[in-house]
Amino acid sequence: MLDKTQSENFLNRVRLELQEELTSSTQVQRKVLLSTLGDLVEELGADQVTNEMIKGAWDVTTHLHPVDGTLRY
Repeated sequence: MLDKTQSENFLNRVRLELQEELTSSTQVQRKVLLSTLGDLVEELGADQVTNEMIKGAWDVTTHLHPVDGTLRY
């Protein structure tokens, strides 16, 4: 489990990496992004989650229906 400082550092890194995307994101996208990132942090640890992984987690959210969160192809 991350302490407060580790959590803040990780979320700051996510914000820096996805700044533009997050400004126009939907609630569904943010929810899925946080869930995906949470899984990665739990599995690998925050220090092992790369910026490319963060961007990959965002890429998944770009294929979600904005209302119900179902995947669009």
